Amino acid sequence: MIATHTLQNGLQLAVEQVDAAASASIHLLVPAGSMRDTDATDGIAALFLEMLFRGTNSLKNKELTHAFDCAGMQRNGSVGARFLHLTATTTADGVEQAIRLLLSVVMEPSFPDSQLEASREGCLQSLAHLADDPAEEVGFFLRNRHLSRPFHRSGLGTLDGLTGITTDDLKTRLAECVVPEGSILSVVGGIDAGECLDIVGRLSGTWAGSAAPAPTSKPAPLGRRLIERPTSQVHLSMAWDAPPAGDKAAVLERLVCGSLGGTTSGRLFTEVRQRRSLCYSIGTRYIRSPEQGWVSLHAGTTPEHAEELVQTCLDEIVRIASDLSRDEIERTRRSIVSSIILQGESTRARAARLAVDLAHTGSCRSLQMRVAEVEEASTEAVQGHACRYADLDPTIVAIGPAGSLPYQSE
Repeated sequence: MIATHTLQNGLQLAVEQVDAAASASIHLLVPAGSMRDTDATDGIAALFLEMLFRGTNSLKNKELTHAFDCAGMQRNGSVGARFLHLTATTTADGVEQAIRLLLSVVMEPSFPDSQLEASREGCLQSLAHLADDPAEEVGFFLRNRHLSRPFHRSGLGTLDGLTGITTDDLKTRLAECVVPEGSILSVVGGIDAGECLDIVGRLSGTWAGSAAPAPTSKPAPLGRRLIERPTSQVHLSMAWDAPPAGDKAAVLERLVCGSLGGTTSGRLFTEVRQRRSLCYSIGTRYIRSPEQGWVSLHAGTTPEHAEELVQTCLDEIVRIASDLSRDEIERTRRSIVSSIILQGESTRARAARLAVDLAHTGSCRSLQMRVAEVEEASTEAVQGHACRYADLDPTIVAIGPAGSLPYQSE
């Protein structure tokens, strides 16, 4: 059973008690994601996240790390467009200490000047890594071209942006965005919901504030581009709009997208890779937020196959609009249901799902509800939704040698 509650300070809490679980996982969302970065401070969200774990007002850097280890916590963090994600997994009897430590890094970070350059260097290394991984880099270029502003930022930042950020900038971001109103905390595992509410209420009682207004949204540039690089491969990404989070058609999109390229029996893998041997990898992914939903397609090939690969993908996208079969839908349905159930074995995955559900729709779905949603989508409704694929004009970005695709170069 899932219990939700909004505390007096605005912090939203979701708790799912799983009696059979010996572990407990915590997922904290704070509204300080990359959408709040600017061109001048692109990367501040990433640097901010790194500095959060470098010490609090009561624990210095090494002391904080030691406290995490003594609590038996596996902790992590990541940058999203709307939120920073902070996570922790521990044993069920260590929940209170884990929540205490996770809340302390957002409620009272010290941002020590002595740790700024080391944190900056870590962020710069993550950014530099992209140049060695064009398969990942092309996804960031695609995001930049297809997503509306300010949701287009990679979360890694830019060299110029990261270089100029100061601790005063971090403190400003803290005051403006790291607040309970708009933040979400989910806890899943062998814990009691009432006890968890009491713990969170006590530990977050002094936290106050609401986030500054989000930046105004602006259209994306879209189009088709080739990022010229002297590579031996062409790394290709496509994107097209899809239903946003909370839309009733989201489950239909998930089934169509999965039938197209979400499994090894999908259209793209079967036709493009297995039958024509045009690429070494290919797949699609449906991504959604309340502001925008989109499907991304990624593939890797050789320069001589690049144009044929693009055209074949476009042909398959159009073809699925008219002849998506019942058997294909049922195979995809079983794959999705299996994935939901397997993820349900992990308290970490379930905590993430609860937090994201609450952020996207204002409510939480149980594992059973998520499975039922997929199973109850009719074949006819999925086929009807697929019809929209007949008129898509995807954004396309590729990284490869000059002339490998007839697109404007950058």
